[in-house]
Amino acid sequence: MKKPIYLYGFMGCGKSYLGRKAANAFGLSFVDLDDYIVKREGAEIAEIFRKNGKMYFKSLELSALSEVRADIISLGGGALNESPGAAAYAKKHAVVVFINTDFDACYGRIKSDGAEKRPNAAGKTKEELFALYNSRIEHYREVADYTIKGEDEWSFIMQELKQW
Repeated sequence: MKKPIYLYGFMGCGKSYLGRKAANAFGLSFVDLDDYIVKREGAEIAEIFRKNGKMYFKSLELSALSEVRADIISLGGGALNESPGAAAYAKKHAVVVFINTDFDACYGRIKSDGAEKRPNAAGKTKEELFALYNSRIEHYREVADYTIKGEDEWSFIMQELKQW
C-alpha cells in the first residue's frame, strides 16, 4: 500500500469534505480522525476535553494515527503541531497535504458550530480564532509535502490521485 494522504489545515478548511469527495471519486478508503477517536472512545471530543483535558486528547490523536488504516485521512487542525512526535510520524508514514483556506472562509464555516463540535473554538472571538490560525499557519506549511489553496482543492487532489 502506498502512503496514506493526510489532509491537514485549520478547522473549517474542508479536510473532511475533500477527503470524502476524493475517496468516493476514486473508490478509496477515508477516515476522519476525529470521528475515529469519538467511535473508539465512545465519547464526543468535547466530552473528552472536559473529562481528561486537551493534552489527553492530543495523545489520543497520536495513537490513532498509528492505528488508522485508510487511503485518505483528515486530521484535526492541531493534530500535528500540538502532539509531540506527531509531525515526525506524519512525515515518515504519510503524504501530508495542507489545505490553505482563507481564514474568513474557515470562520464562515465554523462560527455557528457549538462547543460540542469544536471545543477548541468554543467561546473564542473571531479575533482569537484568527490569532490561532496565524499561530499555526507556518507549521502547516513546514509539515506539508503539498500545499493547496482551499479554492483549488478538488482539481489538485484529482490530479494527484490519478497518479497515486
